[in-house]
Amino acid sequence: MKNIIKDDINQILKSRYLSYAVSTIISRSLPDLRDGFKPVHRRIIYSMYLLKLFNNSPFKKSARIVGDVMGKFHPHGDQAIYQSLVRMAQDFSSRVTLVEGQGNFGNIDGDNAAAMRYTEARLEEITELFFDGIEEDSTTFSNNYDGQNLEPDVLPSKLPNILLNGSTGIAVGMATNIPPHNLLELNDCIIQLIKKPNSSDAELLKKIQGPDLPTRGEIILTTEEKMNIYKKGFGSFIINSMWHEEKIKNGIYEIVVTEIPFQVNKVKIIEQLVNLINLKKLPLDDVRDESDENIRIVLKPKNRNINIKKLVDLCFKLTDLSIKYSCNFNVLEKGRIPKQLGLKAIISQFVDFRKITVKRKSKFNINKNSNRLEILKGYLIVFSNLEKIIKIIRTKENPKKIIIKLFKLSALQADAILNMRLGSLRKLDELNINREIKKLQEINFDLKKLIKNDNYLSKFLIKDINEISDALSKKIKLRRTKIITANNYDLDIKIDEFTEVEKFNILITKDNLIKKVKDYSEDNKERDDSIKTSIPISSNHKILIFLSSGKVHTLDPNLLPSGKASPKSYIELINVGVDEKLIGVFNANTQNKLLLISKLGKGFISISEKNVNKSKKR
Repeated sequence: MKNIIKDDINQILKSRYLSYAVSTIISRSLPDLRDGFKPVHRRIIYSMYLLKLFNNSPFKKSARIVGDVMGKFHPHGDQAIYQSLVRMAQDFSSRVTLVEGQGNFGNIDGDNAAAMRYTEARLEEITELFFDGIEEDSTTFSNNYDGQNLEPDVLPSKLPNILLNGSTGIAVGMATNIPPHNLLELNDCIIQLIKKPNSSDAELLKKIQGPDLPTRGEIILTTEEKMNIYKKGFGSFIINSMWHEEKIKNGIYEIVVTEIPFQVNKVKIIEQLVNLINLKKLPLDDVRDESDENIRIVLKPKNRNINIKKLVDLCFKLTDLSIKYSCNFNVLEKGRIPKQLGLKAIISQFVDFRKITVKRKSKFNINKNSNRLEILKGYLIVFSNLEKIIKIIRTKENPKKIIIKLFKLSALQADAILNMRLGSLRKLDELNINREIKKLQEINFDLKKLIKNDNYLSKFLIKDINEISDALSKKIKLRRTKIITANNYDLDIKIDEFTEVEKFNILITKDNLIKKVKDYSEDNKERDDSIKTSIPISSNHKILIFLSSGKVHTLDPNLLPSGKASPKSYIELINVGVDEKLIGVFNANTQNKLLLISKLGKGFISISEKNVNKSKKR
């Protein structure tokens, strides 16, 4: 080997892993605060922009889009790119879908989208707000992975997408989990911060109720939790399903679930409910999935006497009909620095980003307009000296040099004059040229004010935001998720509250075998001489079994064999020592006091309740 590296392997691994970690954080896992995108999403949106897949254009095959993204910008697996494209088209994954899909793009049951060769896509109308001045130098571009194409470092978005659609990602040593929000509320919050940059967190939170999830549902968010999440950038809240009661004949009712928590698979919920019914941990007879394009999960209680509110609370406690959502506002500042930020910092930096893009766009247009003004002033000179200029062009070998010197023109003006078509000469109209000059001068005056005057820029941004809000559809404007500010929310509910109480008898034979039966009487005992004793008991009671060693065991009567099943020995039901024998069996709930006497004639009274072991079933 010619290249031998002599270094501490710990240092080598440390530096290499650090490089990998930074690459993962920046290039894959965490979203950019400014446009709210990870690189793969930004590249998909930009590729679709280059393909001119706007909302008024025909759909294109998803495979074509994925191919362009992979070939030009994102040299990774096609399935990873396609799954990102699919997610942006799913209305149950994104609060505002950025891609309009045609074909099977998956569903809330967890079914995958059809293969990319079958589905088609184009950009949603609202996605055009991500390209504000992209061709007018409003953002910077860098070389792609092979240096043959340019791609934007960040999209010049007008929308606070980082909070609008949220983001989820796991990097090395950090993760992000930002829930979606309502765009109208976010815009109000941005306006509040533009008008009053030193606004407190409390003032901003008056504009934002809380997360607004695409799958609707109900959020339990106390004032303290809300402040904690939006001030520090981390915290949690509870998402509950929405349900209502449907009456059926004879007082019977059913529970109908119409909205489920965000990012929860509907099929998983139904499987959980079915398993709990089979294990007899839920007092339900049946669960039916009657969903079409709308969710409809029907729960049928065992009987009409069950308290509906308590039953729903139990379902929430045991299944994903209710979940805890953890927030972690980890984002990339300026596309490079990972930080955990609160609401004010995120909105403030987004406003700063918008100011930068507007100023860059304004400078570009000032230069563009200035060039046009220069050309128009040259046209005025042509209009005044048309015959002289035509004569110079026809007779002189180097007319450009001569007209520049004679009429004091710039090279740009001279080129524009020389490149004029003969047919346009008769269209030259001094009045129209003067009007255009005046209009461009007014536009440039406004553009210069945007660059130099912060107050004027702020008013421009507020006007722009209000226009966006006014143009939104009702589907985007209206809040989907209900916010409940309950301070004492607690699902302290147990299955025991729903257990039906059965009455039966415990039979103990002369051989100390035990079983339970229904409808047993003294007449049965007289006919069956193998029965030593019978004890009336209910299913919610406990049995006390006394042994010769002085030990007392607690037994759940529901564990005893019943019906035609063979009785079991007490040895099979409790832990018994070698020389321990059965002395007595009692109902702990009906025989409150027990008199215990030894062979020596000494004894005492014991309280049954104190002998019951509540931590175990037996």
